[in-house]
Amino acid sequence: MFKKCLFIGLCFWAGTASAETISLEYKGFYDRLKQVAKGNFQLVEIAFSVPMQQNCLIQSGTISSEKSSTPLTYTKQQRLFIPLDDDLKDQRALVNLVFAGSAQECGITMQVRAKQALTEYDNARLQQITTEMDRLLGAMQGFPMRYFKEPIAGLNFEFASEQEVYAVLDGREQTIKGSFKLTTSELEKLSLLRFSQQPNVVSPWVK
Repeated sequence: MFKKCLFIGLCFWAGTASAETISLEYKGFYDRLKQVAKGNFQLVEIAFSVPMQQNCLIQSGTISSEKSSTPLTYTKQQRLFIPLDDDLKDQRALVNLVFAGSAQECGITMQVRAKQALTEYDNARLQQITTEMDRLLGAMQGFPMRYFKEPIAGLNFEFASEQEVYAVLDGREQTIKGSFKLTTSELEKLSLLRFSQQPNVVSPWVK
């Protein structure tokens, strides 16, 4: 079986593995992307990716149905770009991934993140990102669990682990490495946040 896990803590099984190739139902991706589209989120999105680990390096990928087959776009970091397409859903398309290894221990992650990672944020943008991420995570949980969900704890800014970065919070400078977290209360009081390098990812901090 092919394990599909979400960064927000959910984990479920999807598809089957055969040698080095796995095929997943497109509908599972479509349903999540449709939720985002309905929410009209301006600053946040969801990203699907395959963690880079032994035997899980993607060699190629396609989205196929009985009527068509198109190459799957993905990055060097193995983020998958899945289109939102009603025809693919109706055609019961499959997302096919070919791995260099056995793929038995591979997984697909789904992460809520900011659409853009910037070097400078004012308070209004930080608050909008926080609000939209909280709302999107609630939508992903569905009824009735979204009404019992705890608000996110804050934002997590991710940098390369070997990279030394300077963060400036309202004129106060500090050195950081790897990830940098700010609570919602800290974000509310912050007028201007600057980084010496652009973050790789901005995601919700969920305790």
